[in-house]
Amino acid sequence: MANRSYLYALSTQPAHYADRPETITGLSEWPYDVPLAYYILLSGNPRLCASLVSDGFENDSPDNRTRLYAITGDFETGLARFERFAAVVRRAAPDTSTLLRESLAEAAGFLTNHRNRYFLLETIELDCMSAADGAALQEATQKHVAAAWAAGAAVDALSRFDFMATRQFRRAIADGRDSLAPFKGLSLADDFDHRDKDRIMGVGFWTTILYFALQDRQAFEERLRTGDGLQ
Repeated sequence: MANRSYLYALSTQPAHYADRPETITGLSEWPYDVPLAYYILLSGNPRLCASLVSDGFENDSPDNRTRLYAITGDFETGLARFERFAAVVRRAAPDTSTLLRESLAEAAGFLTNHRNRYFLLETIELDCMSAADGAALQEATQKHVAAAWAAGAAVDALSRFDFMATRQFRRAIADGRDSLAPFKGLSLADDFDHRDKDRIMGVGFWTTILYFALQDRQAFEERLRTGDGLQ
């Protein structure tokens, strides 16, 4: 496995593996972590759904498949929170952080161009690194749901007054507590996405071509009809 988290935009919340959306688009992927930006984007009423990466493990029996989970969140709510977060980051960052500002602008444009009804976060590869059975995997995914709620609450806790929000944010990066804890450890320099940071922002990589090119309903049903391999 590639051991990444994967972010998509899709038209429905899947109830099971074969419950494919009419449209689904890859947005981003990240190795060995779920960056803060993903959680902010998922923060619009995040909830468990079925994973579209797999319907179980290779060694499962056909009549006893391990249920695998992913997370969905409302697209417009998540995007609005991300844009609010990006605005605060731009004001708080030093003038030398040109790459950070460019990445935030690119992210906003990319996400706007790929609007849909929901975000989908697939974490099964990461969760399998520490959990083996269905119950443990569900618990691991629930922790991602909680992290998405917390990220959204952190953005909402920032003052509506720009200068106060900037001050709050800078303090939270150094010593984030309570509702602002998700911001602790972020970098406002151009190393914002480096893997050695305590908290990866996750705004520097956007593409529709991901390791898992998840199938929409039409492609999935065509694969079923022809008997080809499914994904």
